[in-house]
Amino acid sequence: MASVPSNPTCPPGTTWMPGLGCWAAGQSASPPTTSATGAWETQTVAYAPAIGHDITGTATLAGASACPTTSTCLDLNDGHLVLDLTATITSAVMPGSVRFVVDALDYLDLGTGILYDADNLQLGTIDYDLGEATLTYWPNGASAPATVDSCLTRYGQWGAIAANFRTALIPVKPEALSVVVTAEDGEQITGVADADGYINGAGLTGFIDYEVGVAGLFFGAEVEGQWVPRAVDPSTLRYNAVAYSYLPLDADILGIDAVRLPSDGRVPIYREGDIVLVMHTQDAAPATISDGGTLSAGRTRLAWGQVIDANSETVSGDLYELDRPAGTVTVPDVSALAQPLTLRHTVADLRMVTDAQITGWLTLSRALTHDYPADEALVAGCLLFGDRRARVSAVWDQASWDSVWQDSIRGSAATATLNTIDFPVTVTNEGADTDRWLFRCTNASTHAWELISEKRGLVWSGTYAPYVSSTPVDVAPINPRTRTLLEDGVTYVGGTPYLTIPQRANGGGWSTGNCVRINTVGAIADFWIARSIQQSDEPADPAAADGCEIYALGNIDRP
Repeated sequence: MASVPSNPTCPPGTTWMPGLGCWAAGQSASPPTTSATGAWETQTVAYAPAIGHDITGTATLAGASACPTTSTCLDLNDGHLVLDLTATITSAVMPGSVRFVVDALDYLDLGTGILYDADNLQLGTIDYDLGEATLTYWPNGASAPATVDSCLTRYGQWGAIAANFRTALIPVKPEALSVVVTAEDGEQITGVADADGYINGAGLTGFIDYEVGVAGLFFGAEVEGQWVPRAVDPSTLRYNAVAYSYLPLDADILGIDAVRLPSDGRVPIYREGDIVLVMHTQDAAPATISDGGTLSAGRTRLAWGQVIDANSETVSGDLYELDRPAGTVTVPDVSALAQPLTLRHTVADLRMVTDAQITGWLTLSRALTHDYPADEALVAGCLLFGDRRARVSAVWDQASWDSVWQDSIRGSAATATLNTIDFPVTVTNEGADTDRWLFRCTNASTHAWELISEKRGLVWSGTYAPYVSSTPVDVAPINPRTRTLLEDGVTYVGGTPYLTIPQRANGGGWSTGNCVRINTVGAIADFWIARSIQQSDEPADPAAADGCEIYALGNIDRP
């Protein structure tokens, strides 16, 4: 049991009895008598932890049986110890200023009205107005008086209608500052800063400079166009903020000289004159349709769309017809599809940026033509490449191949050659990629040839005989990028060739080892993607992993 001073303050309805503690009315005011010898010790205790409640239980004399008579048992009614920290003054205690020690146990006031020890164990409460600390836990056998290390009080109750402060850390993260204060009538007032630094709330207004962390507040409200101040208790003003902290990084690790970067690391990704795509993607309600039925997006002038089946798989575009102006999809045959079907669609506007602020605000050259939810719409940057078309940039023959890729003949030319004047090598915008190709004769007697890509390796091998009079068999390896995956998730159909080498161009006369070098340029421009991933844990949900989508957009001039 915890010991108490000789005459502590007892709870209401109880009286202090020396040697017995606080006794309730009707209890015996004398200790029990017993012939047994020994010390009183607690046998059972039922503790109610709510503030102000008593500790109750039963004490049994050591060596005695479990309460055979009243002479061996004692009811306890003693639960807390009250310390008056302001016995000689009447001023109120400042929250968060109290620290005292009872028998080497520290009691700390964190400004919440609750006393803790160094391990955040609740030891009691404190009444700031009365200056009293109520202890519900104290060291066993403590007898020395409490030692008060700190206790700040204030004279009078002063109000304020404005306040200024500076955050402990800078720079402050935009939209990460909130303030709270209590008005003189006891009402709590809160405010939150927006992206531009303006602090707004019911009953206050102000501004913060995120870079230096200095904030100013005015308490009150505007009534009929006039500002009416409202007094608050300045000691209750609190703020919560998130600040940036920057670590110096090695330029060799970054790959760039960090001296050229802003201190906060933020750089504009959009500039005046850039082209951006404002877009919003959403799913229409799942629907079950019959053959020839339609799915509606509920929006018109779609940028693109795709159909998702009941298994969350993307349906091949060959199985439906997308009407972008009308915002509908028609499915001729639904027999092979798992229903219901969902139309996932995107609306978008392509616009030029006329002004870009570091705060994230963009001014566009023209108004948007769709409704974009603020919390779901995206703004994507666009890379412009001008007019694009696929083409064959060079074709020549060589007597042999020395494994060196260059854009001119190496060594001597072959005796034979392809007739690319009458029967040229052809490409399409859809299938061609920018690449360099080696078309080599591996066995002249059997007309065996192979087609090797600098980027992809061997893409075709087979027979390429001189054309005589039969139906020509051209060399036309399919680009896998252009093929369509069927619903089974295994089978691919369709597709467009990388390039087509006509058989009619082969007049014969080739020797083993002779080759033809071909250079192609694709309609899709090449570009590098630099991806930066900050330190993080692997997401529990794979769907929440980082990722991106790249769209190739283009306009076609039609006569």
